[in-house]
Amino acid sequence: GLIAAPAAPDIPATLQVVAVSPEYPGRPPGDERWLIYLDGPVDPGATSRVVNLILTEHISHAVVYLNSPGGSLVTAMQLGRVLREHAFDTRVGTRTTDATRATAGTCHSACPFILAGGVRRSLESGSTVGLHRAENRVPVRDEDAFQHVVRTQVVDYLAEMGVHAEVANIMDAIPHDRIHDLTVDD
Repeated sequence: GLIAAPAAPDIPATLQVVAVSPEYPGRPPGDERWLIYLDGPVDPGATSRVVNLILTEHISHAVVYLNSPGGSLVTAMQLGRVLREHAFDTRVGTRTTDATRATAGTCHSACPFILAGGVRRSLESGSTVGLHRAENRVPVRDEDAFQHVVRTQVVDYLAEMGVHAEVANIMDAIPHDRIHDLTVDD
């Protein structure tokens, strides 16, 4: 079937979680992978919604589609680790009116850290992946110290996921109020 994990009703901008089971009409016979669509801003409660879905539905094989403007970097890294722990694949894309088909999506800001969690990572044709320097939502006393902590966590996470550290350099070079869409060369 088609399953939507409930988002927090009191938080308007949350990552929507929709899953399509292998038994859903129109799915190819023999494909045992679930399709999980994550769409919207990465909010702090997103990890628990995704984990609850995986555990409740006993999902062992999945392709996770991402379409997000970004959000919480810490949550994105948590989600990436969850997806890697379950050996899921990640793909930038968003669902169409036919829940079994995806189209081009956007994965910006914190979203690429979820993408990195996939064992195999890919993009629907026309999709974009964009990076920029992290920004703390709460003013900090020492911005340089904050950026150093973020960089250390980002580099460690990327290494854990098998992603080249150059991604951290690209992030650092782009102000938080702009986005650099990665190219094939990047």
